Amino acid sequence: MEFFGISGGEFLIILIVATIVLGPEAITGALRGFRKLVDAAKGFSARVREETSADFQASGLGDVDLSAFDMRGLDPRQMIREAVQEEMEAWAKQTGATPPKKPPERRTPNQR
Repeated sequence: MEFFGISGGEFLIILIVATIVLGPEAITGALRGFRKLVDAAKGFSARVREETSADFQASGLGDVDLSAFDMRGLDPRQMIREAVQEEMEAWAKQTGATPPKKPPERRTPNQR
């Protein structure tokens, strides 16, 4: 499980370093404060989710299934690459030149 891009092992190392730097007494207070921050973020997220759901229901969009919507296909860098490639192919076709090779498809950090 990752939290803010930090894995369990990395979190453990951070916790050990924090214990050494802050001391064992102060680390408990810091962890309580961190827990309060996480709980507040969860509560905020739940309220936003509830409000959004209520707004969708009120607008009649409650039946729309957004689970199939993939945001990775909307990478602006990939869109620009594709548009430039299409334009280069159109120019090559018009001039009779051989079209340039397509660059390898680049993966975003979120794609695995």
